[in-house]
Amino acid sequence: MTKAVPMKLPDDFQWVEATPDDDWSGARLDLDGHPVLEVAACRGGWLVVVLMDDPRQPQANVAVRSVPAGMRWSARWALARADRLRVLASRRNALRPVGQAQPSPGLTLVPRAQPYAREEETLDA
Repeated sequence: MTKAVPMKLPDDFQWVEATPDDDWSGARLDLDGHPVLEVAACRGGWLVVVLMDDPRQPQANVAVRSVPAGMRWSARWALARADRLRVLASRRNALRPVGQAQPSPGLTLVPRAQPYAREEETLDA
């Protein structure tokens, strides 16, 4: 059985995959250095979290079965919105003063999803 690879994205999109030394797991899609979305671990599964949210077309988080499945879904999502994502990224670049990071008013960056920690309760017999 072969492993399906994500769709080919334009050159200004780059995948960053977590390494064992990182404090996060999964993969992140960047557009010219701006994080667009992330496939992150959540409750024993995987969740695609949109980091570059378009106020005109909000996107809910999407549960996926694996990192490759999340990357495939993310690639299709990003290709369908590539032009709008480029506009949002360019606005963010234009409004950022030199040496200072400042998000665009039309761009909402969602914080990275924290891994779910379930507290176990002991059952009295």
